Amino acid sequence: MTVEPTPWPLPDVAAVGAILRARTQDDNDQELGTFTDVTRPTAAEVEVLLKQAGTVVYGAVGDPAELVCAQADMIKDGISYWISLLTAMLVELSYFPEQIDEDRSAYEHYKELWDNEISGFSGLVDAAAECRAGEVIPDGSADGYRGCSWAFPVDVGGMVGWSTKW
Repeated sequence: MTVEPTPWPLPDVAAVGAILRARTQDDNDQELGTFTDVTRPTAAEVEVLLKQAGTVVYGAVGDPAELVCAQADMIKDGISYWISLLTAMLVELSYFPEQIDEDRSAYEHYKELWDNEISGFSGLVDAAAECRAGEVIPDGSADGYRGCSWAFPVDVGGMVGWSTKW
């Protein structure tokens, strides 16, 4: 099974394995810590679910290549986390649905994480939008306004009146 490449980066199957370690067992019930050709689901099958989860998350946060602020890497790490968590949930739903009803699946716990942290996801969406616009968190070192919640956007060109000589 070949997964078509996406226009944006996806976490690898090891990132999902870090969250869903118990599902990374080989034929001898040894936890491998990542998905391979001998796990259920296989690495290729998890890659398909990663792409589906990535579509959902990137649909909300936008293209990571457009992030221009100093916090871009931190935002990208958050994107990877949410994609990995959603993928772990999809693995449980699609490969072990009978275990969900019997309380033998971690799905409910992952869903609880998702539900409890949804404000964090909304914050990530907002942070990505601000980062895409070039806004930054002020450090306050020059003017004594430490902890303030505003910042002038970075001049990335095209802003009316920015860097004008009049």
